[in-house]
Parts: sequence; structure tokens; C-alpha cells
Amino acid sequence: MKKVLIPTLLAVTLLGCTNGQNGKLSNQEMSPENAGMPLKYLASQINLGIGAAVETGHLKDPQFRAKLISEFSQITPENEMKFQYVHPEKDRFDFSKGDELVAFALENNMVVKGHALVWHIQNPSWLEDGNWSKAELMAILENHIKTVVSHYRGKVTYWDVVNEAFDDNGGFRDTIWYRTIGEEYIELAFRWAHEADPDAVLFYNDYSTEGMTSKSNAVYRYIKTLIEKGVPVQGVGTQLHLTAENPVSDSSVARNIERLDDLGLRIHFTEVDVRVRDQDGAAGLDNQAKRYESLAKLAAYYPEVDLFTTWGLSDKYSWIPGWFEGYGRALMFDKNYQQKPAYKAVQRVLTDAVKGASTYKPVTDLSNAKRFIQPFNAKELTSDKFDSAKVVYYPFAFNQLNQKNQTLSPEQRTSIDGKWGVAYHKNKLIGQVIRKDDVTVTNNAQAHENDNVEIFVRLGDKFWQFRSIVGQDFEPIDFPGKATGKWNKDGSTFDFTVEFNDYQDLVGETFGFNIALADNDGAGRDTQLYPLTGNNIGWQGEEFGELFMNGQNAVVSSEPVSIPPAFKAIKLPTAIKSAEEMTTGGYQYPFAFNQLNQNDMTVKNGDDILGNWKVGYYDNWLYGVVNRVDDVTVTSREAPYENDNIEVFVQQGDKPMNQFRSVVGQDFEQTGYSGRYEAHWNKEGTQLFFAIELDSSIKSGESISWNIALADNDDGKQRKYQLYPVAGSNISYLGEELTKLIAE
Repeated sequence: MKKVLIPTLLAVTLLGCTNGQNGKLSNQEMSPENAGMPLKYLASQINLGIGAAVETGHLKDPQFRAKLISEFSQITPENEMKFQYVHPEKDRFDFSKGDELVAFALENNMVVKGHALVWHIQNPSWLEDGNWSKAELMAILENHIKTVVSHYRGKVTYWDVVNEAFDDNGGFRDTIWYRTIGEEYIELAFRWAHEADPDAVLFYNDYSTEGMTSKSNAVYRYIKTLIEKGVPVQGVGTQLHLTAENPVSDSSVARNIERLDDLGLRIHFTEVDVRVRDQDGAAGLDNQAKRYESLAKLAAYYPEVDLFTTWGLSDKYSWIPGWFEGYGRALMFDKNYQQKPAYKAVQRVLTDAVKGASTYKPVTDLSNAKRFIQPFNAKELTSDKFDSAKVVYYPFAFNQLNQKNQTLSPEQRTSIDGKWGVAYHKNKLIGQVIRKDDVTVTNNAQAHENDNVEIFVRLGDKFWQFRSIVGQDFEPIDFPGKATGKWNKDGSTFDFTVEFNDYQDLVGETFGFNIALADNDGAGRDTQLYPLTGNNIGWQGEEFGELFMNGQNAVVSSEPVSIPPAFKAIKLPTAIKSAEEMTTGGYQYPFAFNQLNQNDMTVKNGDDILGNWKVGYYDNWLYGVVNRVDDVTVTSREAPYENDNIEVFVQQGDKPMNQFRSVVGQDFEQTGYSGRYEAHWNKEGTQLFFAIELDSSIKSGESISWNIALADNDDGKQRKYQLYPVAGSNISYLGEELTKLIAE
């Protein structure tokens, strides 16, 4: 699947040069500011076009014009080829603005993508206000498409023929075209465009279709039917209007690219921008750069992706602030046309790809992915009545609204806490949520901003999100079955059932699964607690764990159906010697799952044990900080593991797993490990700093098999708690059920 390089001279010939001087770079391009090669030259060598959406007015800005020419090989008219601009009256077309953009592109050896022939927005009033019959509207659409495409025949290489024809749930969007003509308007639009210019490459374009979601599933299925009917659809564009705080699931995007490629389609990233919250400073721009980097890696890796277009060039001219209050700075160049971290990230990716130095390869074959999070266990019931004695309760542990600190303090735990358990009977999931919340909010207009429970289930490429606001049943959704939920009077217990029409018995099945408990004590959600780490994008069908229906002769498949996110280790600028040197960095995660109790993995109300951890790395050293809250510290037991302690389990590559134990107040116990290792507690026994020397340097993106546990023994006889960040069977000391740590 990896892109094949084309010779540099050929690349320059194909896409032109900045100044038209036989492929030579201008002095401006070779200046210190542009120490690396311009994006269009790098991209051309891996058969990738790099583009921007523009308006004719932008070209009057000399800086904009120069930057566009020097960095980009393709343009998309941002608005001026849309229906209301080129067809302002029923019997009159106006191509003046579009012609100006096309002339500019041809003059500077740029490829043009026309946008968009059919859309439900930015249509002229004469069209929207008309009372058209089906035959009349078909004639209008045919005339529009054929006139526009014929006008630009031989000049516009690609067309977004139909834009945003599906709603967010995967149904057909209610538009003037769908209401009057029916779904066949999509097929007709492609056929008419092809008749007008048989050489143009025709695309369907939409937003929120980059990954494996209900909407992208609908697009995939429908485009597949069109291809089978011989309709000339040649590509699918995904817009990729993203936010800096929400990571891109490259595995999900990659899987979608590969299934579209199986249909013989080309893929375009058509409207890329990554908006940043106004109050976010350098950290927001760094997150933005990571999103651009992820997309660039995918575009560089897959030959099927041959166009990467940003929706604008500079933050000086961006639609984001006007549409998304509190957001801006979405592009690779700032208002003064200076390169942002996002630009440099994309440039690095393309440079590595051109040099053949990239080691990036997305994980798409989930059957070969090693399971590093154990499935949650759903036991079988003898009836469809919930039985608390026959479920495993798990904690809501990770506050995914806070990416860098997903823990709750003891004070926050008094405000919101909860646990959940799921069982099954025949074709029904039967579950319960137990909730403790000092303030219940249910009167916000936005459903997700109220106190609620959300349940996420994935079967194959389909997923469903079930939401219940406290005191209410599940909100209605399109689901092939029946889902019901009921709260008790004080909102402390929620019982639910999810019944699947397509199953007679769930025994042995493994579903993609997640569950969240939302808390809102103010103007917006304060907390969104999950049993897994992640980025709060379950509503997009991403980052699910697994739910296994246990029963007689039922065995968990060796092939996971869903791969949740891994934990992250931050890269440190230098070697460190104390916890204080990691206070401002790192991802902080909770200890949450008591693996000593296979019936209830939560901490019992009233038991004072709580902890969190974070990890960083430098060269071949792994560093960690553990914070611990415990009302009684026991360190006098003869067997070390029966004392209050921390255990760290580390396996790098194919090397043997090593277990490091530190009883509170003591260094790590001596082991046969050949590297250096040390542990240092503060005087109160509330904080541990540790350092472990690994066999080889840790590389960015490297995954390390890992686990960490916090042990508590209050009665002096045996451990009461062995808290891990994941569910399991307390067998990490055997090298089993390790989770994963990713070097950021």
C-alpha cells in the first residue's frame, strides 16, 4: 500500500515550479524561513497533490498569492463555483469568478478541483423558493451540471459532484433534491457530469466520513451500489474539519481508505482544517500539529490518497471563527503567513516519505493486533431480570474530558462516582449503573450536557450510542432491536436492557463496547467518566473496548473485535532524578480496577485507597511518578507482596518481562534484571519516583508491554486491594494480561 516515489524532475514537470523558471526554486523558497523544501515539491515526489481552497479576493493579497504559488499545487474554489454564484438566475450563468480562479491556476501550473455541483446549501433563492415538479427539478439540475462542467471541460481535473448527501446517522439528508427527485438525483448527477466531460474525475464529498462511522458506512454502501450499476463515481472525498483537542484515529481512517480502495476509488482529503480553542496557547498549536501530522502520514502512506487540500491557506482568511464560536487558527500558516508547528509537522512527514525514512504503518488488521486490554465480562443470567450477584461490577475511572489528567481527586470523588455491570440472557444485554452524584443537572437544552449515562455498542461496522439523561429512558435512535432504561427515584441506580433482533442467543459473542457516566455541576459537562482511557470520541464510533458474553464452552476469540487506546509516555527533554521534574508533564492515569475481586473491581465506599500514575522516557530510561492516598500504611508483613506497595511490569520488544516491586518507603527489591533501577518515596509515603533502565533507547511511537499496580493491606493479614489501570486477573507477574504504553 505504500506510496511509490516518482523522480524529482518529473514531479516538478508535472506540477510546475514557483517562478516558472524551469523547475528552479526561487530565492524566497531557499530562504532560512523555508529551510526545508516547499510542500508541493515534496508532495509531488510521492504522487500527492497539496492544495488549498481560495477565493478570488484572496489573490489580491500579495502575500497570499506568493504563498499559494510557492507551496501548493492545487486549488479548490471555496465558494465561487457553487450553485448560487455560477447560476444566480434560472436562465443566466455567471462564470466570471470561477474563470478568474481557473486562469490563475493554469497560469501557475496548478490543478483545479471544482466544488460543488450539487449541495443543499448556497443555492440561489429562485431555486429554493420554486415549487418544482420532479421533472422540472431534474431538468434544472441536468442543465446546471452539464452547463457548468462543459464550460470548464479540459480545465477542471476533478469535480465534487455531490456534496453532503447523507445526514449524521447515515440516512439520506432531507434536501430540495432528495425531497423532490428522490435518491436517484445522486446517480443522475454523476451520469450528467460524465456526459459533459468524460475525462473529469468525479467525486462524492462529505464530512465526518474519514473513519469507520455510521455515516461513512452509509457512504461506502451507497457508492458501492452505484459502482455496481456502472455509475461513473471515481473517488470519495472526506472533508476533515477537525478540532485540535480530539486525536485522529488513524487505524479507523486507514481501514476506511482500504475498503474504498477495494472498490477501485481514489480518496481525497478535501477540506482539512484543525480548529484550536481561543484560550489554548502553545499546547493547542502542538495538538493541532499532531492532527495534521496524522493526516499527512496517512496521505503519504496510501497511494489511493492523491490530494491533500486545506480549507484555506492562512488564518487571515478562515471560515472557522465565524462558524465556531471560541475557535480559530485552523490552518498551517498564521495571519502573518508564518509557518506554524502544523506546517513543519507536515513538511517533516513528506520529507521522510521522500527520503524513504518513514517507518509509519497504520494498524488495520485487527485480527493480528495483540489484545492489550482484556474484554469486560458479561455473565449469563437464567432470566431477563438483572441479578447483582451474577455480574462483574467495573468502575467508571477515566475522565476523558481532561486529556492530560484523567483522574479524579478525593474531593471530586465525593461529587461523582459510579460503577457498572452487564450480563445477558438470550438476545438481551441486561445491565446496571450505580451512580453517586451530589448535584443532578437535567435541564440543559443540549442532551449531552446533562447528567446522563451513555452506552456504546459496535457489531462489525455498525455502532449505536444509547443515551439516558438521569430520570429518563434512552433517547430514541435507529437500532435493530429494542433498548429500554429505567432510573430509580433518587437517580442513584439505572437499569437497562438492549435487545438485538438479529440474535437468538449472545453466548460466546464479543461486541465492541464502552460506557460513560457524565456529570455536569455547572454550565457544561465537568466530567465524562469511562472504564477506559481515551479521547471522548465514543460518539464517533471510536475507541471501544470489548464485552465478552461468557457462558458454557464460550472462549474469548484470539482476534480482538476492537482495539481501545493505549496509555502514553511523554518524551522528556533530558534525564531526570526526581518527581518534581515531571510535575508539569505527562499523562496522569488512575489506579481503578481491583483485580483481587473478580465480582466487583471497584473500591468499596468508605475505603480510603486512591492513586494515580504517569510515565515519561528519555533515551533508554523509563521514569514514573505514583501518587498514593491511603489512610493506613502496612509494611511489616513478611511476604513483600502482602505489604502496601507498587509493582511495575515492563517488557520491551521480545525481551523477557520484568517485575519491579517497591514496598512503601523502600527501594525496588533486588531482582536478576541486568539494567539499573531505583525507587524513591517521599517521607509521607504519598509519592513514589522511579527510574528503570531499558535494554535499548525508546523510540517515538514505540510500544512497550506494561502494567502497574497499587497494593493496599489495611488489616495486616493480606492484601485487600491490588489496583490496576485496567481490568484483569492479577496475573501480570506471569507476563500475562499486560497493557500497552506508547512512547509519545
